[in-house]
Amino acid sequence: MTDDQLGTLVLDRDETAVDRLFGTDPELRFDRVAMMASAYFDVPVAMIALVRGDRVWLKSCHGFEGREGPLAGSMTEAAFSAGPLYVVEDASRDPRWSDHPMVTGPLHLRFYAGKLLRTPGGAPIGVLAVGAPEPRAFSDRDARDLGLIARWVEDEISREEEGARAQAVQRALLPRGGLVLPGYRVAGACQPSREVGGDFYDWYPTHDGITFTLADVMGKGVGAAIIAASVRAVLRGANSGRSVASAVQRAAALLDEDLSGTSSFVTAFHARLRAVDGSVRFVDAGHGLSLIVRADGETERLASLDFPLGTTLVDRWRSEERWLGPGDTIVTFSDGVLDLFDGTLTTTLAEVEDLARSVEDPEALVAALTAPARARHDVDDVTVVAIRRDAA
Repeated sequence: MTDDQLGTLVLDRDETAVDRLFGTDPELRFDRVAMMASAYFDVPVAMIALVRGDRVWLKSCHGFEGREGPLAGSMTEAAFSAGPLYVVEDASRDPRWSDHPMVTGPLHLRFYAGKLLRTPGGAPIGVLAVGAPEPRAFSDRDARDLGLIARWVEDEISREEEGARAQAVQRALLPRGGLVLPGYRVAGACQPSREVGGDFYDWYPTHDGITFTLADVMGKGVGAAIIAASVRAVLRGANSGRSVASAVQRAAALLDEDLSGTSSFVTAFHARLRAVDGSVRFVDAGHGLSLIVRADGETERLASLDFPLGTTLVDRWRSEERWLGPGDTIVTFSDGVLDLFDGTLTTTLAEVEDLARSVEDPEALVAALTAPARARHDVDDVTVVAIRRDAA
């Protein structure tokens, strides 16, 4: 199966923007829209209601307390079903709503106007609504203006959808499942700071072991992710029949125009492991965040040897060789790991060393370094690869 086919499969079953937003806390980007709608129409109530199945989630509600409820019997259901615009000018005189809790209860709603929200493909996803405790006429101009404000909400949700799809594609390009290499255990994970990021890792079998890579594109978000996908593809293609140094050199040459055109550069740790004797031949292109933690507790840092790809300062990269003995672990990680500690290289290296000594399972080591990033919004992309040679 090709990467394109794999990405399509992931997209088909990936969550939608509504799935991602449903049940989440208020966000300023949506609250601003609700507040603006309230101020523009001079009404006390405005809400952004997302619909999933038979439930409604108020992603933003201005002028009253509320968050989730059933779709059935609600004004949101009426607006969602009627589309594109549903207006009740005086609910107290409308037999459909005169006994409804929104009308008879503390809110005393009389006026309601709901504009259907759709995805770029036209699928209904929710309602932008405004309301007031006094009856009100709703003109054609009002309808037009509510539609313009609704487009703002749709644009935000569209960006969420695009981010979800970009994330699905990026996930599809990462190695799927563990790589089976007799005598070794291999683990890796990538936690972007946003939906997508510029970090990636990759590995694949060779005739005598595996080739593995961890790279970090300058920047964050979709732009960096696009470049990262290009770097991954080019490195894979450049490896055929070449040494790791010549593969990096070939990839740099092929990527030179793209990287210079976007003013980007890429740090990378690119290595080839020979299983029979634990030989690790590697190129460190401006990365400098790799360690070998020996079975006896000693540690060797694999310092950076050359400049990153895209700097145009060099056109050749050097390789070096180390050996993994029984019980040894090699771990390479992105600079986002520094944000998990105090931001300094010295402390981060010491913390990673301690973890690698205390955790024998590479999966657990990778999880210990990437899991904290999922709960934080102040860290860069965090990517880790760890390989341990089984003890004799």
